[in-house]
Amino acid sequence: MCMKGKSKWLVVLASLFITGAVTAASSRLYMGKYPIANVVVNGAMQNAADIPPIMLGNTIMVSLRGFSDKLGAFVHYNQASGETSVVRPDVNMIMAGEITKTASGSYQLNSPFMAVTKGKNASFDIFAEISNTPKTSNLTFKVIVISPSGGEEYISYPQSYSSNLNGTAFLYTHNVKGMQFNEAGDYKVQLIMKQEATGDYIVVGQNIIHSQ
Repeated sequence: MCMKGKSKWLVVLASLFITGAVTAASSRLYMGKYPIANVVVNGAMQNAADIPPIMLGNTIMVSLRGFSDKLGAFVHYNQASGETSVVRPDVNMIMAGEITKTASGSYQLNSPFMAVTKGKNASFDIFAEISNTPKTSNLTFKVIVISPSGGEEYISYPQSYSSNLNGTAFLYTHNVKGMQFNEAGDYKVQLIMKQEATGDYIVVGQNIIHSQ
C-alpha cells in the first residue's frame, strides 16, 4: 500500500481490514472537538501516544504508524518522492519437537509442538517462512515467548538480515532449549522485527503453545 504525502492520518472505513471491533465514539475529545473512537485491533485497544483514533463524520481516522504497528507492518516515508509506503511481512511460524534439514536442502518437521503439560521443562524448534519484508540493509529480528501472565519467558539473540542484498523472502529456524512451562494457558511464540538499529520492534508473526 502506498500513499502520497507525509500525513499522520490514515482514513479507514470500519468494515475494512480491522480485525476486532470499532465501537461508538467515547465522550472524550481530541483537541477539544474530535470524538475519540474505541478501536480494537487483533484484541488490543488502539491507543496511539500522540494521536488517538477519532471520528470524523462516519469515518474512523487513526494514526498511520500506530495502526500499522498493531498489524505488524512497517511505515516508510520517501522524502524525495513524497511517498509513504506500508509493508506488512508475511510470516508462517510452526513449532515442532524437532526440525531436520535433509540432504536435498528441504526441511522436515517431526512431532508438532502445540501443547505441553504444565510444569514440564521442554525443548522445541521453530520454523519460520518469511516473505514480503521491507527492503533495508539491516533487518533485525528475534524470537520471544510470552507467558499466559504476560511475562517474557524466553528471548533469543537478535539476528540480522539484508533484504537489499538477499531478497525479501527467507527461511529461519531456531531451537529453544529447556524452557519451563510453569503456568497454565497459552504461551505466545512471537517473531519480532525492526528496521535499522534505531527502529522499534514490532510483532510480525505469532503462534501458540497451550500449557495444561
